[in-house]
Amino acid sequence: MTLGNPVRFSDESDRPVIMIPAKVDLRDSQAFWRRKVFAMPRSGLFAWLGRKRRNRRRGFAWIVGGDPSPTGRSGLFGVSRGSVDEVLYNITDQLIIGTANGSEVVEVAFQHLTFVSGPGGVCDTASERGLEQRISESLGSTLKGYFDPTIGVRVDCMVNPSLPSSQVNMYVGQGIFVPRRGERPIGWIRYYPDPFNRDVYVEPRLLDGRPAGVYKGQGGLVIGTGEGLLHADIDLGFGEEVQSSFLFIRKDAMPARTGDDARCSGVDARLSFARSHGNEPVPSRVASIDSHCDIAWKIDYVATAQIPGRLELSVDARKSRLHWSPRNGCNAAITSLLFDLNDFRNRDVDRLWIDLDHDNILTAYALQVPGVSLVWDRKSGEQYVYEWGQTGKPFKTPGGCGLKCRTIDKNIIEFGRADGQPFGYLELPELREKAIFSDAFQSFAGYHLDWLDQCGRISFGDTVVSLGEAYAEKCSGMPVSAFRPGETRKVVGPLVLVPFERGREP
Repeated sequence: MTLGNPVRFSDESDRPVIMIPAKVDLRDSQAFWRRKVFAMPRSGLFAWLGRKRRNRRRGFAWIVGGDPSPTGRSGLFGVSRGSVDEVLYNITDQLIIGTANGSEVVEVAFQHLTFVSGPGGVCDTASERGLEQRISESLGSTLKGYFDPTIGVRVDCMVNPSLPSSQVNMYVGQGIFVPRRGERPIGWIRYYPDPFNRDVYVEPRLLDGRPAGVYKGQGGLVIGTGEGLLHADIDLGFGEEVQSSFLFIRKDAMPARTGDDARCSGVDARLSFARSHGNEPVPSRVASIDSHCDIAWKIDYVATAQIPGRLELSVDARKSRLHWSPRNGCNAAITSLLFDLNDFRNRDVDRLWIDLDHDNILTAYALQVPGVSLVWDRKSGEQYVYEWGQTGKPFKTPGGCGLKCRTIDKNIIEFGRADGQPFGYLELPELREKAIFSDAFQSFAGYHLDWLDQCGRISFGDTVVSLGEAYAEKCSGMPVSAFRPGETRKVVGPLVLVPFERGREP
């Protein structure tokens, strides 16, 4: 497996989490991530022998070496050892890219890494020593070109009191997400033991007490369920007869359905539990009973006496969030997106595009699956739609996908839907608030429209900027409020808004 190459097969890249336990000599622990103490799967004959041996004994399939202790690794046949950057070259993430022949999956480096040591180990007082930043910069330099530079390599260092000081566990995978230090979540994850008692619930937490989700840009989450092996945990009240190491929430490429009804939410997520040798929890999608909840699952416990619980998720609990269908409180509809190139006078716009889901609604959150991208190309003067997931002929006309794009006076580009329906709905505040288009730590008070970062991009030569960042300098701080009598239209950043009332189409 090589970074940048098309994905053929990988045992590791499909795992929600990969734990790599290592032993570090504390007498020489400087730059521990460069030490060749981290296990990685062997290839070729050694890999075949390792898998054969592993199948003969009980172990943890998601832990490299099959055992949570560094001394219990599978040895000669199962793994080899290398530094962290060598591990990231061998255990890779997958990225879908668009090509002229259709969507293609390539190998890229995992950008979110978590290290956990025991008290007095390499991760103790890591924040005070700037260790996380040093590891991030070191790996960012080594892996340059194989990850999204707008995100960078994010590193968390935490302490697990149950580990010895000489042990450090490295976690990577599709379910590992590292929030910035001081960053606040925009949504939530809650488990209700009794779904009808809304006052009693538990939330997943990281080892240092921070909420495990949901943060801006978080498209997956692995949460431990009581075994103490992971960086995040939630108490689901498992009895001894229920066995599962973790749960995994991830993006689902197939739009979810509840019964025979099409989805009423733009979130495409799936909940699964780690395989075990005992009774496993069985999740099933159920309708939401909370207006703030985007997706919910009932969790049954087969062959046990435990009462079914309910896991609920909100991708964005802020009032400024994007709604895919009108809910109570929605008073504005997004009829189109308007891009005035004069807003970027100091920079030449080459291309701009927006991402839409399978229902032609804006993809504002990482748990939404883009269906198409509507693109305007200045150099060619063309407007087209790129359809994701196609293996051939991905380019379509806007009209063929129910979309439209028009140019006004050469410098104004407008994207809309051919059927006149909105791209989504908003709940504008009754009292005037300041619009905020960029807030990495969610620390400012105002009306946050930073979810635009997930909706599309603008390219200025070799530089590509997300929509929220592109409008932050010019539009942050502009006043936003609900429509007043007589108002029929307003533009906030690139969003063209009209009044909305239930029962009346915009």
